[in-house]
Amino acid sequence: MQKIQGAGTQGDTGPTAGVKVRSSVTQLIRWAARSQVRKELFGPAASDMSPNDVALLDYISKNGPVRVSELAVQHGVDKSTMTPQVRRLDDKGLVDRQSDPVDARATLVSTSEEGREMQRQIGAAGAGLFDEVLATWSTKDRETLARMLDRFVQELAEHQETPIEPVAEGNTK
Repeated sequence: MQKIQGAGTQGDTGPTAGVKVRSSVTQLIRWAARSQVRKELFGPAASDMSPNDVALLDYISKNGPVRVSELAVQHGVDKSTMTPQVRRLDDKGLVDRQSDPVDARATLVSTSEEGREMQRQIGAAGAGLFDEVLATWSTKDRETLARMLDRFVQELAEHQETPIEPVAEGNTK
């Protein structure tokens, strides 16, 4: 009996890589959505921050100073949506806002000293969690995972036409 090849299958060989990746990504999303996981991933210093706040602070710390309009494009939202998100970080003292010297109508956002410290703590918590989980993996396997995940994220961004600027780890402006 011959199997009919359909979406997500490779004939007799079973599920495609796309099916397997979709399943794994779905499991990762469910895992990361758990409040206990977020506490471990972001650390106690970021307990009152949403995942969006953390992602925004991360982007600003690696790419700032940036215009609010650039943040909106990078995060796939309207500028009117991004402004209150930036204000939330500003209210916590994590970012500094100033007029753009090139265009005084625009606002530049950069990470404050407190924001850089928060970003350092969040990064350490996340790295610690993943180092613990990957402790039994070989160095080669850990490096391969890191390289392939980075490539996967870049390919997804390109597929969605949403550029994600590659930034060297630890590079803060």
